Amino acid sequence: MKNIIVCKNCNEENPFYGLICKNCNSYLRERIFNIDLWKVIGLLIESPRKGFEIIIQSEHKNFLLTIFIFASVKLFIDSMFLSLITHKYEPAFDNFIVSFLIIAASLAFFIILISTALTWTNKIAGLKTRFRDNISILVFSLLPHVFGLIILFIVELTIFGGTLFSKNPSPFTIKEGLAYTLTVFEFLVVIWGVFLSISAVKTQSRNLVYSIIAGLAFNALIYFVIYSNSYYLYN
Repeated sequence: MKNIIVCKNCNEENPFYGLICKNCNSYLRERIFNIDLWKVIGLLIESPRKGFEIIIQSEHKNFLLTIFIFASVKLFIDSMFLSLITHKYEPAFDNFIVSFLIIAASLAFFIILISTALTWTNKIAGLKTRFRDNISILVFSLLPHVFGLIILFIVELTIFGGTLFSKNPSPFTIKEGLAYTLTVFEFLVVIWGVFLSISAVKTQSRNLVYSIIAGLAFNALIYFVIYSNSYYLYN
């Protein structure tokens, strides 16, 4: 794997995140101080690679905590939805705080775990990457879940109200067509999140197979926690 910036002044190969050439001290690219959230969101939709490049090359990794919290809330809500499937009878939603903290803590742990693994495996493969960059791209790959929270969940709550987390009556009983349509959108959010995870790793590594493995592993760990939460906590 090789992902570098070649200095136009001396032809020295520099790490992809580099700003100043390590050989002649020339500037390699335009300096990026902060992440412009709206610009990056637009790029992650239009051209994910360019969006993740800005995230990697930005000096300040702003918005990480905000995205992490919103994504954790959406994944917590997903665990409640899933409990309607994993439980034979009506699930008891009385462990909100515990469930949310478990999901948030697990998500943070897996982000750190995968970021550490990426940093070391990249190094072994001859690719120099920074731990904080790997954390940043993984957190920003969770943006679809943020959109799922502030758009999709609000729509679902508006349509179904208190029956949204009920088995009797189920949303599929009340408005079957709408319920299935919104379920499809929920799956699209998941797929988009997986796609961004893969794109994030590929921006660093330029290796598709490696990126697919890392992206799928990251999402598999996340949804394992959600499934476990839905099965064991809402009894």
